[in-house]
Parts: sequence; C-alpha cells; structure tokens
Amino acid sequence: MPIYEYKCTECNKVFEMFFKSYSSNKTPECTSCESSQVSKLISSVTFNVKSNSDAGYFSDSSNIGKHVEQSFSKHGLEMPNSVRKSIDNARKGKMPKGLDI
Repeated sequence: MPIYEYKCTECNKVFEMFFKSYSSNKTPECTSCESSQVSKLISSVTFNVKSNSDAGYFSDSSNIGKHVEQSFSKHGLEMPNSVRKSIDNARKGKMPKGLDI
C-alpha cells in the first residue's frame, strides 16, 4: 500500500494519504481545508523484504507501526506528530483518514 505525502497550496498543511494500490485514481484533498490544490512531496522510503510468518505478530496491535518507529529511530530522525498519531490511532483500531480501501 503506497503512502504519499502532500502539501496543500491553500493552507500549507503537510499530510499523508494511503492508497490501496499504485494505480488508484483517488484525488488527494487537504485533510485540513479540503482543497484539491496540493503538491506531492518527495519522502524517504524503506522496504522490509523479510517476512514474519508468525500470524500472531500481526494480530498483536502493539506491533502496528513498529517497523516505522524503528526506521525513524535507526536513521536518527524525529517522527512527525502526524505519523505518531496515525500509528496510535491504528493501534486503537481507528483507520487513518484518507485510507483508500
């Protein structure tokens, strides 16, 4: 599932959008002012080619976002509040706004 970052040209808010696939034709809108006048940002990307075959790992909500947290820490980067909020909400069962599923 691709995650893209955008910046609204109306209110300057930076936000992420989750898409079901790379071919999704969903039009991004600002999560603050709902403007469609946004520009895509270039973001850092990480890939995890190792799979965890333990089904219990994925059923434990505390593991949601663990790889993201580890990646920020590994690279010495501060996690943006918007990413922290998305992870915390997902761990509580609340899907992020803009998730295209």
